Amino acid sequence: MGLDLEAAFESAARALEEEAERPRATTGNGELDALIGGVELGRSYLFYGDSQEALDGIVHGLLANSVLPAGKGGFGAKALYFNSCNYHRGKTVLNPSMLGEFAKRAGLDPEAVLGNVYSISAFNELQQPSAAREAAELVSRDGGIKLLVLHNLTAFVNTSRKPAEAYRALEEVVGTAWRAACESGAAVVASCSSSGAGTGRAPKPPGGSLLRHRANVIVFLKRVEGARAIRACLVKHPCKEAPDSVVLRAPEGGESLMGRITPSFRQLFESQVEGLRKNFQNALLDPKHREAFNLLLKEAWSAEGHAMSNSGVPVTLDAMNLMANVHNRKCVAELRRALEELEARVERLEGSAGAGRGGRIEGEGR
Repeated sequence: MGLDLEAAFESAARALEEEAERPRATTGNGELDALIGGVELGRSYLFYGDSQEALDGIVHGLLANSVLPAGKGGFGAKALYFNSCNYHRGKTVLNPSMLGEFAKRAGLDPEAVLGNVYSISAFNELQQPSAAREAAELVSRDGGIKLLVLHNLTAFVNTSRKPAEAYRALEEVVGTAWRAACESGAAVVASCSSSGAGTGRAPKPPGGSLLRHRANVIVFLKRVEGARAIRACLVKHPCKEAPDSVVLRAPEGGESLMGRITPSFRQLFESQVEGLRKNFQNALLDPKHREAFNLLLKEAWSAEGHAMSNSGVPVTLDAMNLMANVHNRKCVAELRRALEELEARVERLEGSAGAGRGGRIEGEGR
C-alpha cells in the first residue's frame, strides 16, 4: 500500500499561504507592526526594555486592539491580562483610563473593551504560580480568549530577596501560560524591564535563557537620548532577518508608544480642555454658552480633579461629563432650596399682611 504524499505532507507554498491567512492584531503603531508583522495567533512575543511607559502602552494597546474584528487589526476575541506587580515598589495594575483611550483610538466602545478583558494579578513570587494556574483554567474554560498578556513578567526575579525561588516561580508561570496558550491557539505577549546594558546592540532579555528560548519574537525597546522616541530592535523572529530596528517617534501634541505614554489624569485633562477650548468653545454662537463652559471649568472640573481621576471612568471626557452632571445636579438642588426659602418667606409675608388687614378691618368696625 503506497503512501499518499499529498495527504501526508504539506507544501511550503501552502504553509506560507496559511501563515498569511492567520489573524493578526495590530500594536497600534505602523512601524512596529512592520517590524514584527503584527501579533499573530499561536505565536509568543517578548517585549523588554528600559521604558516602562512604552511597555505599558504596547500591552494596553494590544488588549484593546485584540477586540477588533479578525482581519481588521484584531482577533475579534477576548483577552486575559496577567500582571506581576510588587505593590511595595510601585503601582502597575491594569490602567482602565489608558485602555479606554486606546479603545477610543481604535473606534471601539471603551465599556465593550473592558468587558472583554479579564484581569489577574500576582503581588509576589509566591502568588505567581497559583495565579498562573487560575489564568490557565480561565483560558481553558473560555474559548473566546485569544490573547494572553503577561505584564512585568520578571518583576519578582529582579526584586526578590530570594531570587532562586523567584526564578523557579517564573519557570512554572511560563510553562503554565505557554501550555494554556498552545492548547487554545492564543497569542502570548510578555513584557519585562531590561536587565541592563549588553555588549551588543541589545542586552539579553531578563530571565536567563528561559524567555529567549520560549518566545518566537523578541523586541528590545530603548529610549533615544535627546529625542521623544523609542528605538525598537528586533532580536528574534522566525520569518524575518534579525537584528533589525525602527525608530518610533512621538508626534508633537500627540500620544504614541514613546515618551510618557501613561500620562497622568491631570495631563490628559489639560489636553482635553485645551482641545475643547479650541474646537468647541470657540465654535459656540451664544456668548452665554461660552461663559457656561468657563463656569464648568472653574466650578466643577478644576475644583474636583482628584475625584475625576479616581472615578474609574475609562475616558477623560466621560469623567468630565460625569462631573458636569454632578455639578449641574448640585446647582439644581441649590436653586430648589433657594426657591423653597423664597416661597416660605412669601407665605410668611402674606400671612403677616393678612393678619394686618384683619386687624384694621376689626378696628374700623368698632
